[in-house]
Amino acid sequence: MTAAPKNSQNDRLYVPAAVRKKDVAAKRLLRTRFTLSQSLMVSVGVSKLGRTGLIVVEPGVKVNEAYYLDVL
Repeated sequence: MTAAPKNSQNDRLYVPAAVRKKDVAAKRLLRTRFTLSQSLMVSVGVSKLGRTGLIVVEPGVKVNEAYYLDVL
């Protein structure tokens, strides 16, 4: 999974105006948003004969041969 693009405009740091951001310890930086993108995996089958229903794959599940054959 890739992380969402980083946009430093979303970061807020409340310190005196004379202090530069790079001079502040990283643990003091306040993140106002979650920086990782959320994801959702779904599966659907489509063929000449029709389509299957939408199947939502639970987060963290590894889709391997056994999972595909048993669930999907």
